[in-house]
Amino acid sequence: MKNTPWAIELLGLVAAMTSCSGTSATPGHSGSGGGSAGSGGQTFSQGGSSAGGSAGTVGQGGITAVGGAASATGGAAGSTGGSASGGTSSQPGTGGRPGTGGSRASGGTSSQPGSGGATAAGGNLGRDAGAGDAGAASNCVGKAWPTADPTVVGPFAIATDKNVGPLAGYTPDPIYGDTQQRFNVYRPKDLASSGYCHPILVWANGHGDNPEQNPPLCVVDSAANKWCGTYPVLINQLASHGFVVVASLSTTTSRGDPLPTIVGLNWLLAQAEDSTSQYYHHLDTAHIGALGHSEGGMSTCKAVADPRITASGTVSGTAALTGLHGPALFICGAKDTVVSCDSVMNVYNSVSDQQAMFMDNLAADHGGWEYQNGAKGPDIFALTAWFRVHLMGDTANRKYFYGTSCTLCTDSRVTVTRNSLMTQ
Repeated sequence: MKNTPWAIELLGLVAAMTSCSGTSATPGHSGSGGGSAGSGGQTFSQGGSSAGGSAGTVGQGGITAVGGAASATGGAAGSTGGSASGGTSSQPGTGGRPGTGGSRASGGTSSQPGSGGATAAGGNLGRDAGAGDAGAASNCVGKAWPTADPTVVGPFAIATDKNVGPLAGYTPDPIYGDTQQRFNVYRPKDLASSGYCHPILVWANGHGDNPEQNPPLCVVDSAANKWCGTYPVLINQLASHGFVVVASLSTTTSRGDPLPTIVGLNWLLAQAEDSTSQYYHHLDTAHIGALGHSEGGMSTCKAVADPRITASGTVSGTAALTGLHGPALFICGAKDTVVSCDSVMNVYNSVSDQQAMFMDNLAADHGGWEYQNGAKGPDIFALTAWFRVHLMGDTANRKYFYGTSCTLCTDSRVTVTRNSLMTQ
C-alpha cells in the first residue's frame, strides 16, 4: 500500500503529537468488516514518540449509506473481500494526527449551567435526570420526543445542506491544502413541519476524512489509496432520528483556535435565531452534543470544555479533558492497533463528576465499527441511543446503559464499564 503525502508528512511531526495520557499516537481509520485488525495508512506506535512506520492492511467492508445506497464513487472491493450491503468500497486506515493546543473557542454565547434534567423551553423533554448541566433555554417550541428504536433507521427523511457556513479549520489541511473548508449539515428534511425542536450534534472527522465524499479531492478510490468520506452510515443514522448534525469539512479537526467544530456550532446557533434562516426556531439550542472518531475524538474531548455541549461520545480517540458538562460515552476497539483501549480507559477513569461509560467493541479495530451491520452495529446504535437519552429525553432507551442488566452490559459483542454516577 502506498503512503499518501500527508501520511509521510506525519513522520516529521510525530514528536509533537500527544494523545490523552501522554502517549504518542496517530489515530486514523481501518476498515475491517467486524473482526480482523487492519489499521491502514501510516501509523505510529503508542508510548513515547517512536514511529511504527509500516502501513496497515486493507480492511473489509463497504460504505453503505442509509437506505442501502452505495457510495457514489466507491472504489473496488478490498483485497480481503467482505463488501457490505449497498456498497463495494473497502476501507483501509488513514493516519490520524493529534493536534496541538486545544484552546476553547471564543465567540458565541455560552449557556450557564443549570440543574440536571431540566425541561427545555417550548415543551421538549429535558435530558436524562441527573445527567449533567442543562443548557440555556431554547426559543424553539415543539412536541415532546417519543421513543424510537436506535438499532434501525429513524423516522425522518433526511436532507444535507452542503458547503454552508463560514470557512474554518487549520491549514495546511491533509486533503485540501491551504484552502479552508465550510460545513455540511445533516438534518431531517422537513424541519419546519416536523413539530419538534431538533437537538444539535457537532461531528468531528478522523484525520484526512470527511462525513461523506467531497469530490474531487475527498473521494474513496482504492486504486489511488484514497479514503476520504467514510461516515455516511453513522451521520445519516443520527439525522434520521431527528438530530441536526453540523459537520466540519476540515480533515484535521483537533487543530485550530477556535476548533473548526466550535466555529460550526457558533454559526448554527446564530442561524437558529436568524428569522431568514431555514433553521430559525427549529433547533433545540438547549441540548447540544458532540461526537467524533479518531482525531475527531481528540477534538471532541477539547470541545466539551464548552458548557453549551451537554453530552458527548468518542470512538477510538480521546484527549485529556479540561472540562465536561454532561454524560460522556467512550468507545474503543479491542483490535485497534492505532489507539489502544488502555488510553481510552485512562480518559474515562478521569471522569468523576459526570456520568461516564466505557465500551470496548471486541471485534473492531480502528475503523471496523463502521461496517458492523449498519445501524445495528454496537457503536452506531449505542451512539444513537446515548444521544436520544441525553438530548431528547428518550427514557425508554435508558435500558441500553442503565440498570444492573443494561442491554449493552449483556451484549456479547462488547464489554462495558460504568462509573458510580451511572450505577447508583
